[in-house]
Amino acid sequence: MRKWQARPLVVLVMALAVLATHVQAQESGLVRLSFSSGWDALPAVVAIERGFFDQEGVIVSGLAISSGEAAINSLVAGSTDVAAIPQRTFLVMAAAKLPVKTVAMGGWGTEMELVAKPDSGITAVGDLKGKRVAITQGSEAFPVLIRLLNQAGLQPQDVQLQQLPADQLTQVFANNAADAVFETRHFTSALVQTSGATVILKPEDVTSAVGSIGGRPLVAGNKFIENEPETLQKAVNAWVKALKYIQQDPEDAARLLQIFFHRQGVRLTSEMAASWITMTKYDVYTWSEAAITDAEYNGWGLKAGNILKIEPELDGYIENRFSTAAEKALEGS
Repeated sequence: MRKWQARPLVVLVMALAVLATHVQAQESGLVRLSFSSGWDALPAVVAIERGFFDQEGVIVSGLAISSGEAAINSLVAGSTDVAAIPQRTFLVMAAAKLPVKTVAMGGWGTEMELVAKPDSGITAVGDLKGKRVAITQGSEAFPVLIRLLNQAGLQPQDVQLQQLPADQLTQVFANNAADAVFETRHFTSALVQTSGATVILKPEDVTSAVGSIGGRPLVAGNKFIENEPETLQKAVNAWVKALKYIQQDPEDAARLLQIFFHRQGVRLTSEMAASWITMTKYDVYTWSEAAITDAEYNGWGLKAGNILKIEPELDGYIENRFSTAAEKALEGS
């Protein structure tokens, strides 16, 4: 009898729990968040793992995506509300005049280097004429390289550009497949260590030469911005908190990055994770005029390199009110 009497109570409790979850979801708001499966996913990983979305009362459905094309299609279809994407992907979207805006910064800093084989005879960018220069496929380094070539009086066709998969890039000198590599230190540092590559331009040299900033955008679909601005504001608040956390505790952030890669079946040492954390700066939350100008210059580089048919203009594609409000809330907390 007691078991039969207890069942209505159990059913009632379960029903109330389901109802409470439904009400909480309605009150909190749902955000479908997409982000890279690489190292630039760090702010999203931190925001989720350290509960910053929870603190803001936002329910996040997070998904690591494999390509820029997937991010574009998902944002346009509305199956993603907010996405942390490479700047290059954002420039493609702006060139295509897709209904999106960037609502916050997701980190900045290029940390790109030009390295060459010791016997290549390359000592400056001008020496790249006629040489084989390798970068990774879909790389953020591509437009910056075009800018450097332009500054040296060279055209993209003056060099033999080779866009390679990441796993091939780290073996490019050993296989005599290129004379130089222009990429982030994620790749070039390994080439220096394993192949004795010579650093021709350090990251600070690249920045000094072309004023590269390399802002990474957090992008939202226009419909989501218009229909759920309060939910988006909460999500951006959490995002900015995550950026601040990375600055304050890079050791824990590196550990989270290591775990993130391990769950994808990729071995990342703690030393490597700690090093990668230093390659991006997380102390800027809002897009400045300088960052926008730099991004448009990269858009020019993509067009000059025949990646884009139209040079993107970012007027109307930057929405700073959410990140500005989030930064003010962070300062007042």
